[in-house]
Amino acid sequence: ELRIVLALAHCSRKMNQNYQEVASLALPPTIRQKLQSVGFRKASDFRNIGPVDLSKEAQLTHQEALEVLEVVQGEAAHLAIRGARSASELLRMEQTRRSVAMLCPELDQLLGGGVSPGEVTEFCGVPGIGKTQVGMQLAVSVQIPRQLGGLGGQAVYIDTEGSLVPERVADMAAGLVKEVQLRARRCGTQSAQEAAAEVTVESVLARIHYFRVHNATEQRALLNSLGPFLKSHLQVKLIVVDSIAFHFRQDFPDMSQRTKILNEASLLLMNLAHTYSLAVVTMNQVTTRVSAIGGQSALVPALGESFAHACTTRIILFWRNGQRNANLHKSPRLPQGVASYIVTQDGIRGEIEDKNIQRKRQYDDFLQG
Repeated sequence: ELRIVLALAHCSRKMNQNYQEVASLALPPTIRQKLQSVGFRKASDFRNIGPVDLSKEAQLTHQEALEVLEVVQGEAAHLAIRGARSASELLRMEQTRRSVAMLCPELDQLLGGGVSPGEVTEFCGVPGIGKTQVGMQLAVSVQIPRQLGGLGGQAVYIDTEGSLVPERVADMAAGLVKEVQLRARRCGTQSAQEAAAEVTVESVLARIHYFRVHNATEQRALLNSLGPFLKSHLQVKLIVVDSIAFHFRQDFPDMSQRTKILNEASLLLMNLAHTYSLAVVTMNQVTTRVSAIGGQSALVPALGESFAHACTTRIILFWRNGQRNANLHKSPRLPQGVASYIVTQDGIRGEIEDKNIQRKRQYDDFLQG
């Protein structure tokens, strides 16, 4: 994960430097005025310019130009150092951070409580295994009120395949309403009851911001515009991209350009997750890879090995004996493991939990005659 950490640190320093205004630099007012009058507004405007060119363009002496460049570089270094945190602070943040629960005990346990904010989590698997179901479930369950153990957040859902079905989301929202009402009854406090009363099917649907993208250009443009959107929607705690690979698997002749765009997208998503402390979930398809030795074939996540570093955690969904399973394939903090799950009308649930619900319904039917 060292490359991811270094990439995030680089992005953070780069963003701090880019947005450092010239007006706030520790320079004499006359020099700042000269710089602004010829178009220097941000620290990034000084990139790839030397003291000779700067002195000519801004009508500065050579010594003044050197001082300007030293101040710009010094401010960037100061911002990078000022952003450091201690390991104990990071541990406290990790221990107090709430995850996006799946409402499936087996999956939540496998993921250490759910999908973690500040990270990119990838679900990949064959068609029909339930990737979109997982994405819709997370967009719903991220809205569990904080009084009831959730995040009380909103979701951004980026649909590249047209897979999201509003009626299906409404079913899951109805399942969430039942879940929060059950939690409120168990909690028994007035604040919990009031929080649960505010969760309705309509409110859940209204807090999912849906974007449909039809090609790679639209996908790239949307990802680049997410920063300003998140600044004005601070309640967003989850981004789902379903799927990240769809527009890049076919009809993309320039593979080097594809790799570049995907790397930019992965760094951007990691930076958004880190900056806004939200969970980013990407859905990925699988493809067949034939071994050079023996000619054996196997299903592997799409987009190649280089894209595997784009996610913090990777879960591979697969069938076994007619049962849906999730394999925690990659995580920097959790052990590998396998958990089963089922898709019900209420959403993603655990098999044991579903059987208990069925028994309770049968018992209620028996009591009613």
